[in-house]
Amino acid sequence: MRKTAAMKIKSKFFLITAFVIFGFYLAGNYVFNQISGYMCGNSVIEELPSPKENKTAYIFERDCGSTTGYSYHLSLIDSDEELPNKAGNTFVSDNLFEIEWVTNSRLRVDYKRCAETFEKDRFVNWTEIEYVEE
Repeated sequence: MRKTAAMKIKSKFFLITAFVIFGFYLAGNYVFNQISGYMCGNSVIEELPSPKENKTAYIFERDCGSTTGYSYHLSLIDSDEELPNKAGNTFVSDNLFEIEWVTNSRLRVDYKRCAETFEKDRFVNWTEIEYVEE
């Protein structure tokens, strides 16, 4: 069965429309993510350099406004970097926790068993993370 010229034009129109809609979706999603990051704020609670002082572990409270609750985050970054206005890259919990460097490549996180955890990575920035429930 051969496609008529009208069917070919219709197919191209729908294909182009789908690509345009998808493009608008991607652009809108990107803009929303950029804007929503500025609505949140980090308040550093503790800044703990590693034994060799080449990495820094940050515990901070992240607050994204009245529609969301605050949470406690852990980020592990190189010492020459600043803490970005983003969610933690290692551990996220609804309760405050404690940290301690065991060695330069091992960090211990002590947290409450009843805490809800949203992220719990075991290896970040060439550092092993050990979690201890209290």
